[in-house]
Amino acid sequence: MIINKNLFLRFGVGLLLASLMAILLGACNQRDNVQKKVAEAHKRYDGPALWKITDRDSTLFLFGTVHLLPDGTDWQRRDMGAAFASVGTVFFETPDDDKSALKSSILQRQYGLYDSGERLSDKLDTANINRLTAAAHNADVPLARLERFKPWLAADILSLAAADKAGLKYTNSADSLLRTKAKQAGKSIYNLETIETYFKAVADHPEDLQMQAFVQTIKTFDTMVANTQAVNAAWLIGDIARLEEDMLIPAQSQSPIIYDALFTKRNAKWVKILDDFMKGDNNAMAVVGVGHLIGQDGLPTRFENLGYNVERVQRFDLPN
Repeated sequence: MIINKNLFLRFGVGLLLASLMAILLGACNQRDNVQKKVAEAHKRYDGPALWKITDRDSTLFLFGTVHLLPDGTDWQRRDMGAAFASVGTVFFETPDDDKSALKSSILQRQYGLYDSGERLSDKLDTANINRLTAAAHNADVPLARLERFKPWLAADILSLAAADKAGLKYTNSADSLLRTKAKQAGKSIYNLETIETYFKAVADHPEDLQMQAFVQTIKTFDTMVANTQAVNAAWLIGDIARLEEDMLIPAQSQSPIIYDALFTKRNAKWVKILDDFMKGDNNAMAVVGVGHLIGQDGLPTRFENLGYNVERVQRFDLPN
């Protein structure tokens, strides 16, 4: 039983994973006139958030992404393109190749499947069984398929299936396209963590915490796609304040242990890797989920605390 690698390896990683997205989107406040704000922002050449980190002889760009987008999303801006063209090295969150897909299928069984005859529905009350049944039906996922999965993986499958049904695809993500462009350009590609460490961050939580996130997923299932679209709209115009206020801060409050595992600890590890890189005289870009770049735990703030020059890049000399 192996999940398609593109669906399984990515969901809200960078914002992140379905288990966390349930919490994030449950807290998300959709606002009126989203399309109007996007149109106004495009006139100002706004685009997805980009930061520039510099020291005496090195430059590191931090580009924030979302991982599920519809066909035809116009997210590429010339300031990002110029930054990307200027670097010889690109960092991504995790590897995304056939070897990693095979490893992920093994880890999926290790971390995501019940192995003692347990069933997911045995752990739910009647109300949540009904919610699960409705979510599975609406996502076109056979309910029997979910029974062997632990809560975090069941949440992933339902969320990704709903997104895919709505035309939100990982193959359209900035991560996917920039990785392809980096390969075509012959850039050096590095990953900030392995598939193993990624799985531990996502799945190595007590079942009661997994169940909390899973129940949030099925409770908010009907609004998940609309909320994801609202997140994408905020990302598209670089509205970092909205993403922090409406999603990240509530997520930290509602599930501090999961937040710590997915953001605080990973960001602390990543900034050490990137700091070591900056000790040389090379230029690079790190392409990570935009949630990793926001707030006091975000990479820009962490670099600022280390004494680097940090600036938000918005180049109006490069009309988009």
